[in-house]
Amino acid sequence: MDHRQYIEQYLSADVDGELSAPERQAVAAHLANCADCRQLQGDERALKALLQQRIPIVTAPPELRRRISAALDSETAPERAARRTGRARRPLWMGGVGALAAAAVLVMVLLKGMGPPLPSNKGFDGAVKDYLSSEQSFASNSALGSLPQLAVALASEFGYPYVWDFSPLGMNLAGARIEHLPGGQTVAYALYKGARGSILCINFRQLDYQLPPGGQELHGVRFYKYKDLNIGVVRYGTVFCYLVTRLTPSQMAPALVVGAPRTATS
Repeated sequence: MDHRQYIEQYLSADVDGELSAPERQAVAAHLANCADCRQLQGDERALKALLQQRIPIVTAPPELRRRISAALDSETAPERAARRTGRARRPLWMGGVGALAAAAVLVMVLLKGMGPPLPSNKGFDGAVKDYLSSEQSFASNSALGSLPQLAVALASEFGYPYVWDFSPLGMNLAGARIEHLPGGQTVAYALYKGARGSILCINFRQLDYQLPPGGQELHGVRFYKYKDLNIGVVRYGTVFCYLVTRLTPSQMAPALVVGAPRTATS
């Protein structure tokens, strides 16, 4: 068993206690020699414990129960057998949120709907353009190749030394740069990449910035679904940070709890 196989096929089932005896032995052997996976296992357990504490249990309405029963009844025999024996493992993107969050999202969508789409937003349009461009190529300043270097630069430009640590998601700083626009505004970009995708952080100062209406608050970050991307907004006084990614807020939760903005020396 390797690092990727454990994350994609066994992490969630391991934490939920759904592994067979041979699988538990294989997982134990892998974890004994893989500190990264032991950390992910701890993060997964902490996240699911948090979800159990904060997600209320509500009784599903009769119509929802009938729809779930009908969906289960439509399964084929091989599908039911695979589900019972555990061969149909949940994919990686289910590992971060687990069955509790998935069920909560299903209930909220069915009962409340997704709400109106966010109106066109000039700032978000620019952030989306920057993110899509970063997926193709990213111009980085070689002097900003580490979190401590980035923290020093942010302290100089914005007056605060806080940087994001997304290592709980398996993402590391891939590059950063600071731009001084013709109008005098300073914008800092930091790109984090890993096997699960990428996150582009965009820092800027704006005295009259107003958060768009709606959104979802998660551990101090307000997230918006915008043009097939998720954009988180964090405020430090008059300085704002966009977190632009294809990951969902729930997938980012381990980093928001464990790797939230910190000084590079903390």
